Amino acid sequence: MSTGSKVIPLLKSAPEPDQLADRLDGGDWKGIEIALMPQHLADDGALARAVEATRDVVAGMIVTAEAPVAWPSGAFVRVDRLDDEARAGIERSAEFAARVGSPVLTIHLFVPLSPEEFRSSGAVNAAAVEEFLGFYADACLRRGVAPLIENVPPVLRMRTGGVFLSPLGGHWRDLVEWRERVPELGFTIDTSHAALFRSFATVYPGLFAHPWDEELELSRYVEELGPHAEVAHVSDAHGLLGEGLPYGSGELELDPVVRRLGELAPFIVAEINEPDPARSVEMKRAYTAIERALALPPTEPKPVRRRVPADSFDWQQVLERRDPVPSVLELQERFGGRRLLLTGGGGSIGGALATFLGGFRPERITVVDGHESSLIADRRSRDPQTLDLFQHVLCDIREPGRLEQELAAAKPDIVFHLAAYKHVDWAEVFPEEFVDTNLHGSWNVLRAAETAGVETVVVASTDKAALAQSFYGRTKRFMEQLTAFAARQAGGRRTAVRLVNVLGSAGAASEIFLQQARTGVPLTVTDTGMVRYW
Repeated sequence: MSTGSKVIPLLKSAPEPDQLADRLDGGDWKGIEIALMPQHLADDGALARAVEATRDVVAGMIVTAEAPVAWPSGAFVRVDRLDDEARAGIERSAEFAARVGSPVLTIHLFVPLSPEEFRSSGAVNAAAVEEFLGFYADACLRRGVAPLIENVPPVLRMRTGGVFLSPLGGHWRDLVEWRERVPELGFTIDTSHAALFRSFATVYPGLFAHPWDEELELSRYVEELGPHAEVAHVSDAHGLLGEGLPYGSGELELDPVVRRLGELAPFIVAEINEPDPARSVEMKRAYTAIERALALPPTEPKPVRRRVPADSFDWQQVLERRDPVPSVLELQERFGGRRLLLTGGGGSIGGALATFLGGFRPERITVVDGHESSLIADRRSRDPQTLDLFQHVLCDIREPGRLEQELAAAKPDIVFHLAAYKHVDWAEVFPEEFVDTNLHGSWNVLRAAETAGVETVVVASTDKAALAQSFYGRTKRFMEQLTAFAARQAGGRRTAVRLVNVLGSAGAASEIFLQQARTGVPLTVTDTGMVRYW
């Protein structure tokens, strides 16, 4: 927490002579944060060389220190694993901080897991985390160094490659709760990590069990963590994966955030991920921007636009398994910067898919639906920070002329066709309506996509198309055959995906069961011997 003295902006460097020389060149820089790498903790000799390299060039500057994300063996730092290597790494990190004159040491509050490990993992071992953090705090305090923990992003792209996730450390509440257990801990606030965690909670809330993103605004992180913060890491962010971006190049309005951080934390680090770690062009620009923002007059914070909360029911607890972990790198490559269009986008599945795809920041998402109320409700429910990505179009897929006009205007690269009638019993009563929508409407979409030169079309089918015993199933089976024909005719990618009992979708059995359970009404089960697959 700021003591009232003037806040100090800092650059960032590893304790390597070439990086340090680059950072200190070309300006009157007031401070620098030293980020330790695994090799600097390999043994006492490596530690001594890191200390010497730092001391030689930072005399008279403010210095802060950060522990590495992995130990010398290559094992990731995990706050639930205090083995011999972790003990030695913590001791050497704290010793480094003390010997270079850093008043603080930062460590990430995380438990990096592969997607497979994350999905199969249970609750975090709280006793093990408390043991680790207690040891860390003691090692720092014995040397006169303040121990800090830092919030982490939802997707960890470690320097060794690959994608990892942590069940701990993304939400500001995690840091607050662990400070309550280990009161000696302070905080390091990372702006891009907080923004990315909010983005992930918005588009795929179940994975971290945070069904509502409103309390994850960056300003909330600052206010909740700020009173016990010593360091802030400042950079911009974009979408789900854009971490450590140059100041002003992403989606964050950083000036008022930095201005407020300057009232709370004594050290603000320009933490920019440079393409070449040996050069610090964007980092120094960010340092200058931080100085400018700190000099701005105080401003009233913008009010957060309130939205109706989403249903917080967590189906993962019913199934006793976590949602699948998306292949975020592949999805980012496929959808980032592209133009997407969804028919039936105002429905529960279409709306959720549009939200998820929005996290990868396509150029535009066109949401097409023939139901006015659903389309308006979808637009009103959208996150105001990403609303500009979405274009809502009222259009019935049974009108081929209108549909062709809208696809020609949207120029989508990829179309997801979700518009359909789906209730099996109603198909037997109103077969003509199901033919008009599920067959004629689908063929209209496929033809309009061919005319517009759409690269990929994905149509939503059903498991009931497998045996096609119901009229509804037969309409979907025929739609799949039309899709295969369109693929041969157009030469583009045309794919059908069979969906089975989508949990939480409008009109599904799960929605009926949930409403009945909440009101104490007996569940309407067709046959007690029936098995449902989710």
